[in-house]
Amino acid sequence: MIRPKKREVARKAWIGSLIKGEYHKSEGWTPGYIEFDGQKYSRVSLVATVVAKFLTEDGNYASITLDDGTETVRLKAFGPDVLKLRELHVGHIVRCVGKVRMYNEEIYITPEIVRQLQDPHWILVHKLQLGAPDTILIPAEVKPQVPEQAAVEAIKEEVVNVQKQILDLIRSSDGGLGADMQQIIGSSGLEEEEAKNVLFALLKSGDIYEPRKGKLKVLD
Repeated sequence: MIRPKKREVARKAWIGSLIKGEYHKSEGWTPGYIEFDGQKYSRVSLVATVVAKFLTEDGNYASITLDDGTETVRLKAFGPDVLKLRELHVGHIVRCVGKVRMYNEEIYITPEIVRQLQDPHWILVHKLQLGAPDTILIPAEVKPQVPEQAAVEAIKEEVVNVQKQILDLIRSSDGGLGADMQQIIGSSGLEEEEAKNVLFALLKSGDIYEPRKGKLKVLD
């Protein structure tokens, strides 16, 4: 009898520990992790304040920047996962459970669960649970921030590059009847869930289509 793979426990963490730690990329479907101060973090639970948000015009990509007083980190979502971030705004305090990832030397989080917390004292609870230094305070009211144009353009370029990578991979793998979806997912260099979400976004936008189930073609 094949037993289902046990889901890794989400470890409570300060963002600073993730940013300062060393990222270890694993092979295959095994998740990568960050090692810091003798601890390994691959799936984490954060409590932080939203200090910036970006959403593409087509609604297929979104990111929010979280700040917990130690550092900042981005949550990045493609396709259907965008719904997890859509209703969050600058100034919201959130609890996030997600997987640690790295792309272009940037540590980021792919969100599994994101919930707004109405009571700011949850930050103090989080602090007490982690035994953090007293420099971590309940943040003051955060004013909405508009990302600088250079940052917005960089995010747009990142999204385009990821989608272009997938499109090129589909083209090169298409022997005439379409590229195998599972092969594309496995060769993309992305985590399985992320790759599926990028494919979903490309299908939704009409850049690719399925001539038959499990096969993908680029609409040139």
